[in-house]
Amino acid sequence: MGRLEDLSTFTRVIEARSLSGAARRLGSTKSAVSKQVNRLEEQLGTRLLHRTTRSVSPTDDGRRVYERAQRMLEEAQALEAEVAGGLALPQGTLRLSTSTAFGNAQFTALMAAFCARHPQLHVVVGLNDRYVELAEEGFDVVLRLTSSPSPGLVARRLAPIHYRLCAAPAYLAQHGTPSTLDDLTRQRCLTFGYTHTPAQWRFRSRATGAEEVVDVQSALRFESGLTVNSSEALRVAALAGMGLAVLPTYAAGADIRAGRLLSLLEDWQPVGRPADADTLYAVYLPSRFPSPKVRALIDFMLEMMGEVPPWDRAENA
Repeated sequence: MGRLEDLSTFTRVIEARSLSGAARRLGSTKSAVSKQVNRLEEQLGTRLLHRTTRSVSPTDDGRRVYERAQRMLEEAQALEAEVAGGLALPQGTLRLSTSTAFGNAQFTALMAAFCARHPQLHVVVGLNDRYVELAEEGFDVVLRLTSSPSPGLVARRLAPIHYRLCAAPAYLAQHGTPSTLDDLTRQRCLTFGYTHTPAQWRFRSRATGAEEVVDVQSALRFESGLTVNSSEALRVAALAGMGLAVLPTYAAGADIRAGRLLSLLEDWQPVGRPADADTLYAVYLPSRFPSPKVRALIDFMLEMMGEVPPWDRAENA
């Protein structure tokens, strides 16, 4: 077998499906990664990759080497953990991604405490309102707001995400305050979705659990990507008095407490788009032994979240 570091690089290439993607994840260069793979092929005496200008894929021998390499690397990680007594310190660069709204409203403030606790870590945060590919884009972990994490990834549940139907006082003074779900059909609403999809909101009764669907008048529509688009855009539009919006409490909680937005129809819980992103997960690539830096972040987030996430504690105080 080739050297362990070459095998490790080769597995990253397979997972990223490209040399450049593996290089970003490793903090290396495409040429350096290519040299390592070439060296491994020379040592093993076989071709491991089919290469095109856009991607790579394993040959039959490459698939066998990848499967064996995974087991070897896991054993090496287990040995390191055993020798270190499980106390390996998180270090190096931690690359993570989360949505723009959650990052700006909550996560950036939490990172101050995390960085103070782990000064040996260099943290790089990417704010993205789209689906992020961990391997291809070189992220160690993604904080994803969703109801169903993608298969093939490890997902740790961190916190529930709650939503409110909100509007600015100035809007309600002009258009009236809805008292029933039927009233929403006569209101100007700010929605997610595509232009060819119907503007509908779904609500669940807090008393009975029954669900109702309301066809709403879309005053302003934001197209959504593979995951929920930026709640920050909806929040700004709602604050400007453009209409009603379904907003997560991590983004709108402070505005509701300050009276800049008013929470409406409290007997009904918004569900469905955009409120189907009802849980915050930490997702990362599968490994028998997650790296110390990923474990450190997840442990920190679980500690910070508790039974009630911090952005909802002030609301319930």
